[in-house]
Amino acid sequence: MVSPVVKYGSQNINVRYTNSKKRKYMAERETGLGDTQAHTPVKTPRVSWKTWLKTARPFTLTATVSPILVGTAVAAYDGTFHMLNFLLALFSSLFLQIGANYFNEYFDYRYGLDSPESLGSTTVIFRHELTAGQVLGGGIASFVIAAALGLALIYSVGPTIILFGLAGMAIAYFYSAKPFKFATRGLGDILVYLAMGFLMTWGAYYVQIPRWSWQAFVASVPVGFLVTAILNMNNVRDYQDDLAVQKRTLPVRLGQVFGQRFHAFLLIGSYVAVSLFVLLRLLPLYSLAVWLTFPLAFSNVRAVLTATERKAFAIGIKRTAALHFQFGVMLAIGIAVAALPKLL
Repeated sequence: MVSPVVKYGSQNINVRYTNSKKRKYMAERETGLGDTQAHTPVKTPRVSWKTWLKTARPFTLTATVSPILVGTAVAAYDGTFHMLNFLLALFSSLFLQIGANYFNEYFDYRYGLDSPESLGSTTVIFRHELTAGQVLGGGIASFVIAAALGLALIYSVGPTIILFGLAGMAIAYFYSAKPFKFATRGLGDILVYLAMGFLMTWGAYYVQIPRWSWQAFVASVPVGFLVTAILNMNNVRDYQDDLAVQKRTLPVRLGQVFGQRFHAFLLIGSYVAVSLFVLLRLLPLYSLAVWLTFPLAFSNVRAVLTATERKAFAIGIKRTAALHFQFGVMLAIGIAVAALPKLL
């Protein structure tokens, strides 16, 4: 239950590498030849807590909060809410996502997919704010904390919850790491949808009521669409960089224009999905509260479809992340309001 995804952030751009230099950079990272830390003694930097926090990418963590809120609200609609289980699920998922962000930073550096000019990464390794080993250690430590919180959930809910944790860790790690490197194979969108849409929403429900729920499943669909839209927007922005290092994201495979249209499909599709599920009585009527956020989605789609500059796509990432959070909160509130008569 993680976010191997959302890699938007620092935009300090000083140098523009040519495509040939980027390919050379990738080859050097793959063989270790370009890693100066492996060949020359480098004094370990004294790291401030602000650097660790920045590398964790705290602004991406709303992508975890939304599905946890929605899954918990669905469980409340079914008549059950345990605060402790909610908090354990929330913080274990947050630390899984933080770990995924650290691993993404490390492996993109290691495999030459990032450079000092990269828009999506924090570039702390290139600026010697953290060593590669420290970033890797941050990812491992985050996973250890998530696992410790998961043990408490196992005691409370049962051993089946282990499967959710193992699936989340596997997706988070192998999203960037060998041998799978899912992100470079164009599978990132599917895995982010599964991890931060389906698994995280159902997992939040499961720690409250340990069983399958069709309502949790349908509630995960629009949440999954929007978190996938964040990743897709990131890939649209990074189209030229990813093309240069042969990172086969969907925009690289199918074109930047496809990525822009796919973005529109995901955003509009989220509202259509909720409306359809309400009509089918799979979600309560108050779920339509998400339409209060539609003006933000409409302006977002219009801006992305007409954008031609990279800066516009970078803005689109932040707006989509904000929309994902606001949409999730409104969906959770709508379901929770419908649940009140059952809880009181």
